[in-house]
Amino acid sequence: MNKVIFSTFFVLLSCLLNAQDTGGRLFLKDVNGVDLRTAAATIDNTEYLFHPNYLKARLFTKEGKLLSDVKYKLLLQDSRLFYLGSDGSDMEVISPIIRVEFDMPNGSVTVFEKGFQPIDNLTDNNFYQVLVEGKAKLLLDTKFVSETKQVYGTGAVTNTEKLLNYYGVVGNKIVKLTKPEDALKLMDDKYDAINEFLKKEKIKFKKQSDMQSLFNYYNQLVK
Repeated sequence: MNKVIFSTFFVLLSCLLNAQDTGGRLFLKDVNGVDLRTAAATIDNTEYLFHPNYLKARLFTKEGKLLSDVKYKLLLQDSRLFYLGSDGSDMEVISPIIRVEFDMPNGSVTVFEKGFQPIDNLTDNNFYQVLVEGKAKLLLDTKFVSETKQVYGTGAVTNTEKLLNYYGVVGNKIVKLTKPEDALKLMDDKYDAINEFLKKEKIKFKKQSDMQSLFNYYNQLVK
């Protein structure tokens, strides 16, 4: 009996030490039983958050959807994902989440995804907002630039500018979208139809609704 108790204790101790060696605390397990881990963290520069409040969301790894009842925040500047701990503390998810589907207060769903080919200064770890899904995905990258100036009679004042850039993805090809030629390069299998649509609809590449219309049109063509 003593041997059984000792063996059980040894196994539990080994598991605990192994968890500490890998870093972070146990959060969830994916569909294959692989531990997903988190670490205590502080959210700096809250103006860089996608949304100021913790929101319900569904997380996905490459293996599939994860089940959890906790709420999340996404720091867009560094693509860092946080969740609200049971004690009210901020915890950072440090395991490889590739997709987050946020339930918004108005009832809509906002999706962020990573794992795309590197482009510009963005790595495959960058979370993009997915504006259109389909064979062609329309992605929005959001970053921020803050500048602090001394203002007479007020002191230091910090202004933050939001930088928005659109990207298109078809298969493994990713293209930054700033002009008609970029869309034609991405959607070259439907070159003539897309070229005509761009001219007819007078698509503006800084207008989100125009970009969504373009990608929805292309995805209809390739169904």
